[in-house]
Amino acid sequence: MIMRTAAAFALPAAFLTACATTDAAPEPNPTTTSAATLTPVAPGCEPTAGIRWSKPSTDAELIKVTLFGEQITESDSTVVLDKPFTTSITQVAAPQAWTAALAASLGKEIGRTVKTGTAATGTSRHLLLSEGQDDPAIPELLLYETAETITATFTVGCATPVTGTLTAWTSATAGSVTCGSRREPAEALGRLARAHCPRTAAPDGSARPDIRLPDDMVGASARTIEGS
Repeated sequence: MIMRTAAAFALPAAFLTACATTDAAPEPNPTTTSAATLTPVAPGCEPTAGIRWSKPSTDAELIKVTLFGEQITESDSTVVLDKPFTTSITQVAAPQAWTAALAASLGKEIGRTVKTGTAATGTSRHLLLSEGQDDPAIPELLLYETAETITATFTVGCATPVTGTLTAWTSATAGSVTCGSRREPAEALGRLARAHCPRTAAPDGSARPDIRLPDDMVGASARTIEGS
């Protein structure tokens, strides 16, 4: 098995999506339905009037995949998937300020911070591991980012109750995939990311644990490259 050293680098701010939380200014609410089909909110109705929640459902989405060549540098990288996830409210024409208020309410309901804005890992420092390369002719690596999402239906107890659905996120993490490895990642999103490899080694039928990255870095480094 060919083993390459790992590379670590700090990406410039322009390379990453800024992390937005409930402390940030609320963003417009993107919806999946047209404005004509949204339930209006009566004047004076605020999301403080006894909010009731359905049981939330969670999911994970692949939001970004970056391909690195043999040099494992920013200049040798290409974003091959960029699918941002942004908190949204559907079914109701909720005022912009409702996003943060509903996220805070749901967070209190589940005992975990629910974030607004566009999901991002919140760090400019990522480490890539290039271990497990079985085919030296395939040097490419992938850095992939995922968002853990949460969806729940709410009812605000105004004079005329208002019901809608909040879809937000609770965390964003990153992982890496070695295209030259014969083993597919064990995690479903890792396998989905691996589909973006321009070429892969012939599989050997076994899966290896994915390399999961802490919130402040990815992998373990043998070399650090600072971004400008």
